[in-house]
Amino acid sequence: EVLREGQAEEDLVMHKIKFVGEGIVKKCGGLPLVIKMVETMMRTKKISREDWKSVVESKIWECKTAAASSSSTEIGGDILPGLMLSYDDLPCYLKTCFVYCCTYPKDYEIEREKLIMQWVAHGLIE
Repeated sequence: EVLREGQAEEDLVMHKIKFVGEGIVKKCGGLPLVIKMVETMMRTKKISREDWKSVVESKIWECKTAAASSSSTEIGGDILPGLMLSYDDLPCYLKTCFVYCCTYPKDYEIEREKLIMQWVAHGLIE
């Protein structure tokens, strides 16, 4: 009976997490790229139901409308909040590497090996 009670409790927790997870998918606009980024971010650490819920209730999703109105496509506005969540979760040194990429002009093709060598030269990575 104790095992049954434990299983019932675990099933309830999983149901609640699934419900919150569905909310996250909805916030991601159903876009696979955004869903994958958020899923990867959350999978890398032990996440409680409260953590999942805080992602759903995050004010970051409100950026969607501002980004969409200034973007030429609706998709750009839908992707931005997921990118921001993933970016905010990165270690500081990786954030610096992403910021470094802003030194390149828009649509510039960056060669991976050269970029890595530049990061090393600037002391961003070892």
